[in-house]
Parts: sequence; structure tokens; C-alpha cells
Amino acid sequence: MGAVIKARRIAVYLDCSGSMRSYLPKVEAEIRRQFPDADVFRFDGARVVGLEDHIVFGRTFQGEPPRLREAATQTMEASLTELGRRLLPQLRKPCEKGSLGAWLDRMQVQPYDALVVFSDFQDGVRIYEKGDKHDPRLVYSDSSYHQVNKRRRPSYRWEREWLEVFGRAGIGRGPRLYLFTVQQEPQGFLKRCVQASGGSSTSVAWLRSAHR
Repeated sequence: MGAVIKARRIAVYLDCSGSMRSYLPKVEAEIRRQFPDADVFRFDGARVVGLEDHIVFGRTFQGEPPRLREAATQTMEASLTELGRRLLPQLRKPCEKGSLGAWLDRMQVQPYDALVVFSDFQDGVRIYEKGDKHDPRLVYSDSSYHQVNKRRRPSYRWEREWLEVFGRAGIGRGPRLYLFTVQQEPQGFLKRCVQASGGSSTSVAWLRSAHR
């Protein structure tokens, strides 16, 4: 797919939202050809949602989440490795609710050398803060569907922790991050994580032409 992936143990996130489904058979066939032992997880969309210092449905999340779209995973359990099958029950509910953000937050501390994401990256990064009545209010969104840029803190703990974890990839203590997009450029923060990890962000927009 145009990228060199340096890893022995790989976990893949396939965005299986409506806009991505037509590409998935070709994408997964290529993954299996190159990495037959990759753990491939299918969840709806590729949202990264933070509630102040925590990723919604991430490792440290507690409390009431903002209202999010939910859909059942399409992960094929039989195709997973022993590690993947062991992790799926821990990932199923959080990632069905919290999408890509919950997956990255939970998977970056698992024994994978590389995390690979295929998406059109239209869902974007969304950040909520607690309002006066503790009802989450959206202060930032770079989604293609709804952009918001209100006053927000310069950074949140989950952002700093992600950059720190991905930054340890060079010494073998964190995973490299690889993003493949069929449409728009991944969001700026995700690209910073890629850069910190020594991974790459690659356009596979040619899949759209091949599909048409």
C-alpha cells in the first residue's frame, strides 16, 4: 500500500463505516498477503473523542460520556491471533462506543510493534469539557461533518500521554503508528503521533478510482 511497516506483531483498525465498506475487502486482502498474522479489528468510524484529560471509553475513563453514535463491531474473531482473541472482549464495548480513540488508547500499551489504521478520516478529533452542570460541551472538532473551535486548554493529559508512548517506539517501548487514508489527510494531532513514533501517513486514494 505504499508504506514500509517495521514490525513483527501488528494490530489493524479498519474503519467499517458506510463510506469505507466498499474498500475493505481489497484492503484486508492486502494486509493478509503482507502480514498473515496481523490482528484485524473492525469498528464503526474513526472518531477520537476526549473528555478533558481522558479519552472517552479509554483506559482511564470514568463518568458520563457525551452522546456518541454506536454500532456493533464487525471483527471476525476466528481470524485473530490468540492475543487478539484475548483482547477482543476488553475492546468490544469500549470501541463500539468510543471508536478509534478508545482503540488507540487501549492498544498502545499492548505488546504490538505497530498499530495500523485504515480510514477516510472524516470523523476527526473531538474534545469535550464539562459544563457548569457537568454536562459535556463540545469545545473542539476538526470533523468533516461538524467543525468547532471554541476556547480550549492548550493540551490535555491524554494528548501528552499519547505523544510520550508513541515517542518511545524508537527504543522498542511503544508501537509505531501507521495511517492509511482513502480520502482526506489525517487530523493534525494524529499526524503528530505518527511523527513521534517514526511511522508514516500514506494516501491510498487510488482505491477510490479503482472502486469506481
